[in-house]
Amino acid sequence: MPTPHRRAPLRAALVAAAAGCLLAAAPPVPAPAAGAATAPPAAATAAPERLVLFDGTSTEGWSQAGPGGFTLADGALTSYGGLGLLWYSGREFGTDYRLTLDWRMAGDDNSGVHLGFPPGDDPAIRNGGFEVQIDATDSPDRTTGAVYGFQSADIAARDAALNPPGEWNTYDLRVTGDRLTVRLNGVEINDYTDTVPERRLGPGHIGLQNHGAGDEVSFRNIVIEVYGK
Repeated sequence: MPTPHRRAPLRAALVAAAAGCLLAAAPPVPAPAAGAATAPPAAATAAPERLVLFDGTSTEGWSQAGPGGFTLADGALTSYGGLGLLWYSGREFGTDYRLTLDWRMAGDDNSGVHLGFPPGDDPAIRNGGFEVQIDATDSPDRTTGAVYGFQSADIAARDAALNPPGEWNTYDLRVTGDRLTVRLNGVEINDYTDTVPERRLGPGHIGLQNHGAGDEVSFRNIVIEVYGK
């Protein structure tokens, strides 16, 4: 019988020989042929272009169409007179963007945020696009959060999210192709898909409505994030 101290070296030698055979049998990994194309690295998702359209100090890049207008005070634009439209003439936007802004009503007032309309001096240019309404006491398809004249907001969700007159609210409007989603103070209250041939969500301009005498609605912190090209 072999002694234990002779058996261990023999076992180690056999394991090493078997490992060598396995390595020798493995097929070699072929090197890439000269000039062969290699897969490009995955493209990183591009960050959106962020533009501050109104920072509380200047209306540069904005134009007024129609009567009335907006006063600039305390970092906010406040509507008076009308019916008119303060629109961002400095640039047209496509169909992949996110617009955020704060708004505040003094009482039972009326205004709206217009999207996708063509340029011009007549406030009727707004009718080439769509309006997200601001007026909490109008009919369902013409009240706060509605796509004016086309689709009501979720009224229960809207009412739960809406701050009362005198307090600031925030709209977060996301346009992707023919789709518009409306968030109020972080709560989604409308999801609309455009099927109207004579209107569009973009390419076009954005604007703020000054509805008429006695309607005082203020806006601040107007920012747009543009995705893609």
